[in-house]
Amino acid sequence: MSVLMVQAQARTPAQVQAAQQAEKENPLNLASGNEDVAIYPNPSTGVFTVELNNLDTRKVELRIMNVIGNEILRETLTSDDVQFKKTVDLNSFAKGLYYVKIEADNYSTVRRVVVK
Repeated sequence: MSVLMVQAQARTPAQVQAAQQAEKENPLNLASGNEDVAIYPNPSTGVFTVELNNLDTRKVELRIMNVIGNEILRETLTSDDVQFKKTVDLNSFAKGLYYVKIEADNYSTVRRVVVK
């Protein structure tokens, strides 16, 4: 699916290869498996919500990267409980595939979001 999205946006073969490589190298959930990550709506029109539940931490690093791995947004989220919620607005960026990377103490995950 990501290859079709990249090709539909007239990306170069190097960018397609970078996207495929990034997909293979993305770290998976390294924590206990009780964590909930929701990104909605997905696909979106440019504005979407990242919701994190059951993380055993008070601080989370949220990064948004484009399909070739360039970081376009970085924010540290803090919470008094185990729940985080952030609305992300990518309307000023090109439509396409983006990666949402979430990191906290012993937890790391990367999810995809499509902006139409």
